Amino acid sequence: MSNPLMLFSLIVVTLWIILLAIFLYLIVQKRKDARWKKEVETYKRLYEPMLLRYVAYGDEQVPAPSSSAQYVAMIELLDHFIRVLANEDVSARATSLAETYFADYLRKQLYHRRLGRRMNALFYIEDFRLRSLLPELESMYEQKRVTTMEKRQLLNMFALFQHPHVYEYMKNVDESFTQFDYRLILSRMDDDTFAKMVDHFFDWHEKIQYAIVDMIGIMQKFPHVSFLRTLLRHEQSEYRVRALKALAQMAYPLDVEQLRVHFQSPVWQERLMALRLCARTRRQEMVDHIVLLMKDAVFSVRSQAAEALLRMPNGLDILEHIAQTSDDRYARDMALEWLERGREHD
Repeated sequence: MSNPLMLFSLIVVTLWIILLAIFLYLIVQKRKDARWKKEVETYKRLYEPMLLRYVAYGDEQVPAPSSSAQYVAMIELLDHFIRVLANEDVSARATSLAETYFADYLRKQLYHRRLGRRMNALFYIEDFRLRSLLPELESMYEQKRVTTMEKRQLLNMFALFQHPHVYEYMKNVDESFTQFDYRLILSRMDDDTFAKMVDHFFDWHEKIQYAIVDMIGIMQKFPHVSFLRTLLRHEQSEYRVRALKALAQMAYPLDVEQLRVHFQSPVWQERLMALRLCARTRRQEMVDHIVLLMKDAVFSVRSQAAEALLRMPNGLDILEHIAQTSDDRYARDMALEWLERGREHD
């Protein structure tokens, strides 16, 4: 009996010692973190006035940082100032200071064992526009241990820095990239690189294709309207729907004959986007076709048709006429609903 009892006691004591050691470690670590944060905040108060004068006016000498806390304080302050005081002169001064003082420090952070440190370094390199670190960024991208999160950020930076190989890099991304990821990358491309993406549209897989179409609309890239109009004739409905959505975002008008096929599409999303385009362009000659779609079998299409009519110069009168005379109960109900909305905002 004594041996099992002694073994149990030994296990309990060992576990207690381990827990005590962990507890003491956490206390020590918390105090170290608190001292570190306090030190950083102290340096921030010291550097803030001189850094502010430097980025705002360029007439202040800023002493070089010499400790990790000083680097962190200056980097965080400078990053804050370029966001708050956003203009070209401030950005240029911030880049100049960062190139002089922070480039070597951030270069070392790119190889830190902790992902958080590496990601922070990437964000600061982007914010400060440190193009001098492009060779290190290229090397990092090619490493086998690079994470998907780092690859996303690196591609964003390559696009922003107009890297000559960003087009080739995008050919070799993995399946974990989402359409949102591609939108971010595309949003940072210069016009020439974006145009190259459009020119080779059908060489890309669908996620990139859809992101390209979406960004044409979101970023109002009117030179690519002819490309969107080409997609309106594509046999796959998803391309037509997204092209219509992009044209609607740009409020680019199409005539009745061009939209007729989309009004009559068996795909309800296509009918809806055609109506959304009408709502943005407010062309009177579309009214008869929109009125017909007030009887559509799909609620969202009827609702979009009513909104498009309401946006017409005589929209309230048209909806009131439908509410009183239509032979379709759903059309009457939808007209009444949007009449109420229209009168609330009239």
